[in-house]
Amino acid sequence: MKYSRLISFKNLEIAWRRISTGRNLQYKKIFRPIYLAYEIAHTDNLRHLHQRLKGGWEPTSPKRIYVPKPSGLQRPLTLLPIEDQIVLQAVANAFAMKLYERRKLIENKVVFSNLLNPPDNSIFFLKDWHKTYFDFQGRCEKYFVKGYRWIAHFDLAAFYDTISHELLIKLVSPRGGNQKTWETVRSWFRCWSAVGNALPIQHGIPQGPIASDFIAECLLIPLDEALLKDGFRYVRYVDDIKIFTKSRIEAQKAAIRLEILCRTLGLIPQGKKFAISEAKTIDQALGSMPSLAPPDQPEGDGGPSMEAETAVEKFYQSLEGRPYQIKDKSLARYVLYRAPKSQKLLALVLRLLPRHPEHIDSFSHYLSNFKKNVGIERSIIDIFNKGIPYRYVRGELWHILARIGSVESLKQMMPIAKAELVDENACDYLKWGAFNFLLSCERKNLLKISKRIKSQGPLIQSLIIPKLPEKEFKKNGVVRTLLTSKDFEPGIMLAEQLVKRNLTHIDFGLKVRQLSPQVQNVFRELGIIKRRYNTNVDQIAEILARRYEIPRILKWKNVFKVEYVHTLQILIQADAVYFASRSNWLQLQNSFNDALLRAFIAFLISNNLPGVIKLKDKHGKLIKFGVLLDSQKPFSKSYPKIADPFRKANQRRNKLPGSHPYDEKGGGKNTYLKLNDQIKLKGLLSVAYEKIILFVDQYT
Repeated sequence: MKYSRLISFKNLEIAWRRISTGRNLQYKKIFRPIYLAYEIAHTDNLRHLHQRLKGGWEPTSPKRIYVPKPSGLQRPLTLLPIEDQIVLQAVANAFAMKLYERRKLIENKVVFSNLLNPPDNSIFFLKDWHKTYFDFQGRCEKYFVKGYRWIAHFDLAAFYDTISHELLIKLVSPRGGNQKTWETVRSWFRCWSAVGNALPIQHGIPQGPIASDFIAECLLIPLDEALLKDGFRYVRYVDDIKIFTKSRIEAQKAAIRLEILCRTLGLIPQGKKFAISEAKTIDQALGSMPSLAPPDQPEGDGGPSMEAETAVEKFYQSLEGRPYQIKDKSLARYVLYRAPKSQKLLALVLRLLPRHPEHIDSFSHYLSNFKKNVGIERSIIDIFNKGIPYRYVRGELWHILARIGSVESLKQMMPIAKAELVDENACDYLKWGAFNFLLSCERKNLLKISKRIKSQGPLIQSLIIPKLPEKEFKKNGVVRTLLTSKDFEPGIMLAEQLVKRNLTHIDFGLKVRQLSPQVQNVFRELGIIKRRYNTNVDQIAEILARRYEIPRILKWKNVFKVEYVHTLQILIQADAVYFASRSNWLQLQNSFNDALLRAFIAFLISNNLPGVIKLKDKHGKLIKFGVLLDSQKPFSKSYPKIADPFRKANQRRNKLPGSHPYDEKGGGKNTYLKLNDQIKLKGLLSVAYEKIILFVDQYT
């Protein structure tokens, strides 16, 4: 493998797009706001990363958090900085190219996890796990029906942590390849496997990124091939392995063969989970779902909302025993991500929360339906008082309490949160939650804490920035320190906040050279650094022509006039998240449409053209966008092919959870934007934008 190809701009660009479209949602929910900020100037940022990878770039030792599992143990998530994630994905891309043909021979035959899309320029790295897991179950059912009912069940202990770097590289490059390239990759793996100040080690890959999910699969290819060749009816999903036979003795022989193969790869079968049993029913043959990351809410698709009574009924079906325990975790999560407010369901959730810390993400999502609730406050405070050892859970509970807590609750819990923030053993997820809670206390004038953001790591700083009080955006506030940080993540996260306040680096007494290159790139893209806009380039024309495939007519400045730069900033942010977050795209694109409609009506007025309507009411206030688009108004009647797409986009925007939690008419739970919806809206908006620019071109 040539190093130049590994670090090529093309490979880095594909890597970045695969990160932003990945389905590892529990991991992405931590990094999503930073991804969106990086995306604004991703092309320039990736070029800068490409240049540094030619010489001078060094990987960063990661942080690690631990998420509770049903067993009571914890699953690690390795928090890599953004650019380390990109480089790791670039390595996974290279592995996929080299192993695609070999892996294809066993996919959907014996292995069903982390299946590759064709390793070309596809922005989607892996196939949807819901489909591949369904196929896995189908193969198990097929063997059971054919009479193979003795099952040897394997699970690997600490699978990701025991993966040998040397074996992995030998598998990908059995003839040695470019030694300098592989030594560089080894050094990266060593750094990413050493958390904090630990010494570098020769095994382990970071768990959490989708790149690691595929890299881990690579090591198991020889095992998959050997068992397929031996003729065993063998199936695997990640490290969950089953061999179907017709007798116990055959199962024992298969298990011995499997154990030997595992140990030759440096992998250790988990003794407590090894079992040979005869399945009497299909359900026994299928067993429970493997140790996967929680099937979090699909990004951009909240799924069909439920009526409250239906949600309660289905949730009861997921429970068993007294006191209640969750037996069907998939059904429970399905309900919690789709259920509306219900006092009955809330009571169940609050009773189950202490018993099932592994479901904290779905519990938290359901509790987001409630703005204020004394019962939730009391339950969370009770959990803290009784003690809960899972730092990830405590971090999530701090976030909930920060949102709904009364002044009395904030006062009561402040000492505990302060202790969490200074605890040397606290993970970043816990500190993020505690800091968010304490900033809520500061907003209620209960204490002053915001300046202590200076002592936090770059990840916490980045995630806390949207919650910073206004005083920190003054010249002597902490924002100046964050802008000049050696880590670029806080700086790029500040970009949106500065745009909202009409501030630049100059307001903090800073010069451009004091900002990191990545921050400069994002600031230039958004117009915070003005140099880019002093050219004659019509960037709105460029973006709309590329994204919406309309004529590249350079007359958008004739429409927006003095509002051009402000509107361009909105469009850049919308375009940046087109793939990464469909719902965010619609909200931002709708804001662009709002500005465009007002500018277009002003253009009609200045040219004495039909369809003019008032933009302000009798009190001088702007009339709402939706009202301007009323189908009975002159504008809509004169320009239906402009008004109708804008109206439909605005109506769909109003049904996003980020706009309104419930549909104002039916009362149903609003849902995130689906891919098909986005494609349809894009087509409608393409027509509207083309009509506007052709009309403007005709009159200028």
